[in-house]
Parts: sequence; structure tokens; C-alpha cells
Amino acid sequence: MFVQRVEIAVRDGQEAAFEAAVCEVRQQVFMTRGFRDFTVAQGVEEPGTYMVQVLWETADELLEFTGSGRFERCWAPVEPFLARSLRVDHLVERHGLGLQGPGVLTDLA
Repeated sequence: MFVQRVEIAVRDGQEAAFEAAVCEVRQQVFMTRGFRDFTVAQGVEEPGTYMVQVLWETADELLEFTGSGRFERCWAPVEPFLARSLRVDHLVERHGLGLQGPGVLTDLA
């Protein structure tokens, strides 16, 4: 899997409007070949900071999306709410280095 990480700074007081607009972005990305997952996280200390992760099946599909101009069109609905330009990074998952589980076990009885 390939990860497209988008870091976003939203103008003060525009969080709700941004979140409505990001739903439009999600729908447009959802209809793209190779799309696998779309998650949004909001900053705890800085509520105007968001991180969106989009998972893609292959590098070719990710590059097709970003190189076609579709990326810019998909993200256009959020532009009025941005404090600065999107920061976009592309990463590849490193299988075997992650861990999922129930969390910390505190009662071993």
C-alpha cells in the first residue's frame, strides 16, 4: 500500500466548514481507481491542524491520480478554508514494522 499524507492548516473558526468540504474531497477521491482508504485526524493541541491519509493500492495508481491534475480538482473544495498551502507527502507502508492489538493489558488475573 502507498500512503498519501496531506497536512492541512485551517483558518481560525473555519473547522466545521472545512470538515464539510473535506467530505466532498473524500467522495471524489473514493471514485478514483486504486483508492483503498481515507482517514482524517484533527490536532488536539491545535484544532485547526488536520492530517488526511489516503491509501492507494499501487504506486502507479497514486501517480496517475497526482499527475493527472485530478488531485488539485479533488482538493479544490477545501481551498477557501486553508491558512496555507497543503503539505503532501507520499510514503510506502513497511509491513512487519507495525503492530495492532487490544492495547495494554492491565489485569492478568
